[in-house]
Amino acid sequence: MDLDEKLKKRQRLETKSMYPIEYIYRILIVRKFLLIPLAKSGIHPVAVTAVNCIIFPLVLFFIYYHYYTLAAIFIQVYAIIDHADGTLARYTDKKTWIGSRLDRFNDNVFFNVIFIFIAIAENLSIYLALMVIVCMNLHGFIAMFYLQKELRKLKQIRRFGLKKWFMDRNFILGIDCSLMLSTVSLFLLFGWFKALFFIISFMYVFDIIYRIIELKVNQNLEKKEHYE
Repeated sequence: MDLDEKLKKRQRLETKSMYPIEYIYRILIVRKFLLIPLAKSGIHPVAVTAVNCIIFPLVLFFIYYHYYTLAAIFIQVYAIIDHADGTLARYTDKKTWIGSRLDRFNDNVFFNVIFIFIAIAENLSIYLALMVIVCMNLHGFIAMFYLQKELRKLKQIRRFGLKKWFMDRNFILGIDCSLMLSTVSLFLLFGWFKALFFIISFMYVFDIIYRIIELKVNQNLEKKEHYE
């Protein structure tokens, strides 16, 4: 089986649910146009990850000097590469410890520092940047160390309303890094700098509150079924 068929077969077998924007990046862009050419080139996934070590300082440079259109474009380049390196590593069986750590380092630094640079560039209060950073990291902390732990204890996870409609179609409704980066790019293009901080903070807070409520509803339903 040649590389094209091998990769296409693995793509068909993978049925992991994804966020809608993540689907656009990973499936419609990376898998459709980049995965096979990258795999055939023989480039190592770590080398692809290393490109973002150059991209994210470049984005910060563009923001600081008010080249917001270029910043928005290169944020999208960063997002595509962020999906391409992991996808390439999985499909070519070249996952490495250093690649994973480098990717995590890039994201942890970039996703936090970008808001500080936007606030500085636009002479906005640094507290606006800190508000987003706190909401984003608190969201990640609660999701990883509380929600995931509690959800694993449930025998069945029920979804409701619009979220159920998306889950039935193999999509996760909520905020992820892909949606966050797309929102930042969009707001930079339109010059909605102050609104950017409030909108993204609201998205993270709303998402985590909704997920906690959803968890509690599932826990109560399971308890009710246990005593019936």
